[in-house]
Amino acid sequence: MPDKIQCKECEALVLPSTAERTGGLCMPCKKGTRKSMEQAKEKAMQERELDKTCPFRAYWRNLVERVYDEGQGFNTLSEEEKLYYSVCVLTGEVYNGGFIQFFDNTSGARYSYAELGLVRIEAKESLKLLRAAKTSLFGKQGVPKGQAERWAIIRKHTDEPDLDELDTEFYKDADELDKKLENFAIKSGLVKYA
Repeated sequence: MPDKIQCKECEALVLPSTAERTGGLCMPCKKGTRKSMEQAKEKAMQERELDKTCPFRAYWRNLVERVYDEGQGFNTLSEEEKLYYSVCVLTGEVYNGGFIQFFDNTSGARYSYAELGLVRIEAKESLKLLRAAKTSLFGKQGVPKGQAERWAIIRKHTDEPDLDELDTEFYKDADELDKKLENFAIKSGLVKYA
């Protein structure tokens, strides 16, 4: 096997045949992806560090573990924990796939807790948007706990309601949900923050 040559930009080792084709560059440098790869590594390292030092991240991980632990589950959480968890799940689902994803997934079973959580943290704009999405999909009736029931109701619409405007407004985060959730977690004693 031929000795490798250093990339002219990043000094990674490449085969001479590759260097010849790329003008002395490794493929990530040639394609322009090296910078984004390095940025992604740096971001991942920062995220891992935050996981170790941020009490809110530690609390969230603990909550998720408890919810999905067969011996515990959502019903074993305190009322404050259920509200915090449900608003966090709502936020994650909407940011990932919009309100429709929140209602389509198992998270939709937590609608009443998400709604009450938004009331408790005084997130008036987010609450208005959640209720508007609920009304668009389910009308005046309550949100069924069962995922199959929710799907059946949503699919009855000849045209699935367009929730894009509501999603876009939610993304603006007029309520600064992270701050409100952190304050709620501290005031409720869920997170000890020095």
